[in-house]
Amino acid sequence: MENKANWLRSRFLQELVVFIAMFVLTILHEWMKLDSFMAVLQALTFFILLYGQAQFNLYLIFPLVLAKRYALYFLTFVVSTLVGALLLFGLDYYWIAPQFYQEPDVSIPMNIAYDFVLCIISTVTILSLFLVRQYSRELQKRSEVQLKLSEMNIKFLHAQLNPHFFFNMFNNLYGVSLTEPARTPELILKLADLMRYQLENGNKSTVTIREELQFIDNYIAMERERIGKRCLISYDFPEDDTLLHQYRIAPLILITLVENAFKHSVTISHPWYVNISVYRYEDDLVVDVRNSLPDEALKSNSTGIGLINIKERLEMLYKHRYSLVNTSDGQEYRTTLTLRLNTIEHG
Repeated sequence: MENKANWLRSRFLQELVVFIAMFVLTILHEWMKLDSFMAVLQALTFFILLYGQAQFNLYLIFPLVLAKRYALYFLTFVVSTLVGALLLFGLDYYWIAPQFYQEPDVSIPMNIAYDFVLCIISTVTILSLFLVRQYSRELQKRSEVQLKLSEMNIKFLHAQLNPHFFFNMFNNLYGVSLTEPARTPELILKLADLMRYQLENGNKSTVTIREELQFIDNYIAMERERIGKRCLISYDFPEDDTLLHQYRIAPLILITLVENAFKHSVTISHPWYVNISVYRYEDDLVVDVRNSLPDEALKSNSTGIGLINIKERLEMLYKHRYSLVNTSDGQEYRTTLTLRLNTIEHG
């Protein structure tokens, strides 16, 4: 509420400064004639009508330009400006300077044309100031977004694949090299691919869905090597090349869900499993992760930083274009992430 109040005060102050500045500029050439309260009141009334006509164009007619309805905007602009000019002329004719129009050489059409041009100038000035302010706000907003993204990237670096995972995998590789040396090169390549993907793609804005899913596939392959005999692991992903090649996604945004499933599913009292399904549903990419609930004694300590970071990244990158739902029925923990595909498509 305090932020909103500050914003309103700031907006009111800006409008007041613009109003005063335009008022002074508009009546500057007749400043010497404002020698009484009535003269000031008449000038102020005239300007309020002029300013109100410009504000009417800004808030009620200019949105037609944003909607790309240019013909309707032009027609409405001309009509509203003409109405504003006639109102100004009527105010001038009947109250401000009626004696002026009693002179024989005064042309009423020329004075209406003058008021019409005055309305156009006022409207263009107000629109220009509005567009400059909007552009300034947009630059400020982008700067704030970049700052937040930088802060999140720092957090994200700390939330990437757990170093203990690599430590355990190197130990497993050592054991495999002693018992099944022929399999060692393949596993080394997969582990190298995992590390290379993080180093090369971690700072990219987007990667293809194929690249992201291949990274997850390599991760799951290493987890199978580590715990596969104790944990039932399934991983289904789309084979549709259009989906995998045409659409892009922020890198390393899905791995946290997968890693958490393995980390928080350890059990010996009932079947231990992790099921990961990635598919396309209409215009959405859906990542559905299900895992067994861990035994109380086997629960690992969790700070929750991984899920916090992924929620922050999703909110920043896909605001209003995603959903992340976590549910548990006492037997299974389920996480479902839905991303709107037509918002992550790049050419």
